[in-house]
Amino acid sequence: MSLTRFHWLDYVVTVAMLLVSLAIGFFFALFKGGQKTKIEYLLGNREMSMAPVCLSLFVTFQSAISLIGTPGDTYDTGPMIFFTNYGIALAYIVGYFTVVPLMYPLHLTSVYEYLGLRFKSTAVRLLGTCIGMLQTELYMAVALFSPALALQAAAGLPLWVSVAIVGGIGTLYTAVGGIKSVVWTDAFQTIIVFIGIATVFIKGILAVGGFTRMFDVAEAGGRTNFAELNPDPRERHSMWGCILGGCVMWLVNCFNQSSVQRIGSLKTLKTAKLTFLLNAPLNIIYGTTLGLTGVLLYAYIVTVGCDPYAAGLITNKNQMMPYFVIHVLVDLPGMAGLYMSMLFSGALSTVSSGINALAANSVEDLLARPLRGMKDTTVTLIAKMLVVFYGLLTIGLAYLMKSMTGPVTQIATSAFGACGGPMVGMFLLGGAFPWGNKYGAVGGGLIGLVVNLWIAIGTRMYGAPMVSLPPGPIHNCSALDNTTFLLGNNSSFADVSMYDVMASAAPEGFDLTTMALDMNLTASSLERPFSIYDISYLWFGVIGVVTSVTCGIIISCVTGCTDPDTVDPRLIIPIFRKLYRMPEPVLKPEDVSNVVAMKNYRQAWNTFKQRSIELDVLEQENDQPFNTQRDNVNGNSERLSFLKRNGTDAD
Repeated sequence: MSLTRFHWLDYVVTVAMLLVSLAIGFFFALFKGGQKTKIEYLLGNREMSMAPVCLSLFVTFQSAISLIGTPGDTYDTGPMIFFTNYGIALAYIVGYFTVVPLMYPLHLTSVYEYLGLRFKSTAVRLLGTCIGMLQTELYMAVALFSPALALQAAAGLPLWVSVAIVGGIGTLYTAVGGIKSVVWTDAFQTIIVFIGIATVFIKGILAVGGFTRMFDVAEAGGRTNFAELNPDPRERHSMWGCILGGCVMWLVNCFNQSSVQRIGSLKTLKTAKLTFLLNAPLNIIYGTTLGLTGVLLYAYIVTVGCDPYAAGLITNKNQMMPYFVIHVLVDLPGMAGLYMSMLFSGALSTVSSGINALAANSVEDLLARPLRGMKDTTVTLIAKMLVVFYGLLTIGLAYLMKSMTGPVTQIATSAFGACGGPMVGMFLLGGAFPWGNKYGAVGGGLIGLVVNLWIAIGTRMYGAPMVSLPPGPIHNCSALDNTTFLLGNNSSFADVSMYDVMASAAPEGFDLTTMALDMNLTASSLERPFSIYDISYLWFGVIGVVTSVTCGIIISCVTGCTDPDTVDPRLIIPIFRKLYRMPEPVLKPEDVSNVVAMKNYRQAWNTFKQRSIELDVLEQENDQPFNTQRDNVNGNSERLSFLKRNGTDAD
């Protein structure tokens, strides 16, 4: 079994997908005069429809990382990883009751504005912004690196070329089209993702001889353990870690700038809640399908008799899934291109959403003071330039990722938990504990970040090696030189297939798979003493949240708790308002509907301008000021300040 490359039609399909994505970006750059104001560029004028936003929210975070990583991890360590998607679904349900009803009525452009409002502190807001931007940038780099690996395996392109192509296209259409191009391109790319997954799964099932045989082969190879209930936090993928750890890890995304931008772009609070709720079943379907695809991947490898990684045909285990797809779809020219389009779609959605979010954070949080007083068109132009800057930064970081080893899912989730856990802790301290103060927020956030980075880096350096199941057979790999493989410097005994090493010594009819599974050759078989560096990466988010909130409460109590009566009830999560029996704020129609809000604010602005013109005429005619009348005209300062803050063009 030799290494198969792309058919020319696969290139056509892949390029066509990239061009469509680019065309959508330019369409929204030119449609109705383009994105002239900051509110149009970053929030779609707060009037976007639910369906595309729902799909965009889904595919933004379910990138090429999961498309490549979940099946590959299932092949390598077993199928428990797909239970993390049940944790993700739980996170969206939690967000339905917490994030959406808290953030939507505030009409925020940046999610970190909330920290500034709640704690009345610029320092807290800047700390949250820096942590959140770091987490977003790291995740984008991994997301961009993933399809580049796949394209390297499928088409033989150098890694830097793949990174530059995908990163450059995502940056370009985001810069010119803003959030509308991002959301609608994401919706198109979500359709591509599901078509690609379905195509690969159906064709793979046919290749291995049916659904039943897939499970029979996978069970013999130890790839059907769906019930790992060990509560030990050192267990890499247990039911508890996948669901509870996965839930807390994904709350990072719920409190993420990209999520809050999408919440704020929708027309009503009801549609924003429904968008979150619909993402729960979407993620369960998606994760379950990818987990089964990993089981199918193993069955296919055994059926054809060639593990490409063990045989040296690929150099990274994250290339297992692309290798499988290229071969299983070899008799259907164009279908492998569709799969590559699916990976690019996942990467483009993450990169475009991320750099748009980073530009929003920069304009609203980091550069708010220098940009104050500038024309809205100037601010929008600066935001576009920032998109280009962050896009280039992401391309550079993605290329540096080539030195990272291990499953891309673990690399991405570690970054999520290490950086995002403390950030979620800061939001929960503000939204769930009304007595928390700014000192607790800063102290808790910094302590949580330091502890998490210490554990994450220590785990990388000193943690127990990942437990891999025995690889598949290599007897049918025509490109393999067995002598070189067994004795080469780049191989280890743990990489050698049990099928081939023991085939000559095993009695006739002996089950080599069972023999291989019973042999405990991995480092984790040793009874190591408990070490914090052996804790599963899925618990990083939980550790960050607990550390940040606990330290934040203690520091707040030591430095003088905030009087809950002085806290604006709108800044407390609704279910906690009820728990503490705080007064419920009266929601105006504009608080639950951006359509009503924008209409009312435009009317107020137009009325203000008209009355101002009339007063100017009266003052000139009578040669005296009309102070009382002008004070009445300027009375509705809240509405006018909203217009100014959001850059709304009332004309």
